[in-house]
Amino acid sequence: MIHRNYIFLLVLFVLISCKQNPDRTDILITGELKNLDGIKIYLEQNKQRIDSAIVVNGKFSVSGKVWNNAVADIWFYIKDESDKTIPMWSVTRIFLEHGSSYKFFADGRGQIMDHTFTLQTNSHPAREYYELNRKAFQETQTHEILAKKFKQLRDRKEIWTDTVLYKKYDDSTTYHEKKRESVMLDAYKALIARNPNSYLALSVLSHISNLETDKEFFVKIEKQLKGKYRETYHAKEFIKAFSKVRTDLPVSIEIDATAVDDSPFDFATFKNDKAIVIDFWATWCAPCVAVMPEALAMKEKLKSKNIGYVFLSYDSRIKTWKQQSVTLGLQHSYKIAQSAKPYLDEKLRIPSIPRYILINNRGDVLVRELPSPDEPKFLITIDSAMNKLATTK
Repeated sequence: MIHRNYIFLLVLFVLISCKQNPDRTDILITGELKNLDGIKIYLEQNKQRIDSAIVVNGKFSVSGKVWNNAVADIWFYIKDESDKTIPMWSVTRIFLEHGSSYKFFADGRGQIMDHTFTLQTNSHPAREYYELNRKAFQETQTHEILAKKFKQLRDRKEIWTDTVLYKKYDDSTTYHEKKRESVMLDAYKALIARNPNSYLALSVLSHISNLETDKEFFVKIEKQLKGKYRETYHAKEFIKAFSKVRTDLPVSIEIDATAVDDSPFDFATFKNDKAIVIDFWATWCAPCVAVMPEALAMKEKLKSKNIGYVFLSYDSRIKTWKQQSVTLGLQHSYKIAQSAKPYLDEKLRIPSIPRYILINNRGDVLVRELPSPDEPKFLITIDSAMNKLATTK
């Protein structure tokens, strides 16, 4: 009997927990907007429109089923044919939480456009997110104004001959332009760092698109994600997106390519080599071809270190690639299969060629980006990687 009661209570607890924190929930958002009758309001989430309304007698309401513990967008359409200088759209983001209420208050379009409206909510994360966005928006506007001010001062003709004053105004312009661009991201990072294991932090984290700007910070955050929070949709989206730009994780590649004699690439060919330099090139890439004499010289030097050298071409024209490989004297020259190019680009993030990497004879990447063979650091980087490899065995 006791065992049955325990099972019943356990099931009841799970059901209550799911009800308190469902994946999706019904949300109602209302507002009292003075002097704004006729403007349109749209509720969107993940670029999907959920509901819309028109302000009538100073009031509006939008509702619908949304993703719980997630950010949504409220769009205000404030088109004014009498004043073309007024932007047509203003958007604000809000954090939606199951069982919470949301109400906007504003007096005139000015408060909508400059984000000085009020959001009344009983959700603590939603209030925190509202305050963060409001302050960051105002700070961004301040830096925008100051950047324009110093730019105007810098660009006055009488300043051009005063190099000290010109530099002062130019430095101030650059400073405020950079701050204008970084304010919002800095605010989001501060919020995330305070408590990464929270639904608000994870939702914000999943919406950051420029993760490459501070890889060290996001690596630290990724390592802090624990338990149920790490298993959320937003955490998984962040981890997936970040994996495409981070460089601290081990990467292994497969090579689908064909040699000049039409034989397929096989790692077994290099079983006696400690490592392999991969030289990504193409016949149409002038910088690639220009450095080939140095690449061939390095290839010979690396033989004594038991390090192989492979030329992987992005060419599409087989005949041209084969002829150029022979002309340049390229041994171990392969053409990448067309279907394999997207795979390599994603795995190694190759925005352009030439590109040089170091792998072992199993395809594990040892160095994601080597210096050019015509640079002294080319051999230094390889030696450093091999020494590190030897000490970790």
